[in-house]
Amino acid sequence: MKMKKILVFLMMAVLFASCSKLDYKATITYKVYYPGNTVTRSYTIDSTSEPGYILGSDRGSNYLYVTSSNGTFARQTKLEDTSAPIEVVSLTKTKK
Repeated sequence: MKMKKILVFLMMAVLFASCSKLDYKATITYKVYYPGNTVTRSYTIDSTSEPGYILGSDRGSNYLYVTSSNGTFARQTKLEDTSAPIEVVSLTKTKK
């Protein structure tokens, strides 16, 4: 009986998450400065809340995550993890 309740709860959580309206679209453009070469990249994401990003470093490693939500869960999507410097050029957010 307990397993049945857990299964019903999980099914409802999945249903609720799939019904959430993705109100925001965001595009992040960033540069990675490799030695002798600069690469410009873009990433687009849909989200139920206003998206953002996390740019940081730890012990010689630089990282970039984009943050978003699907209505039920917050997400952090790793875009880069490198020793090369990273620069965020722009983050454009539009409400649908």
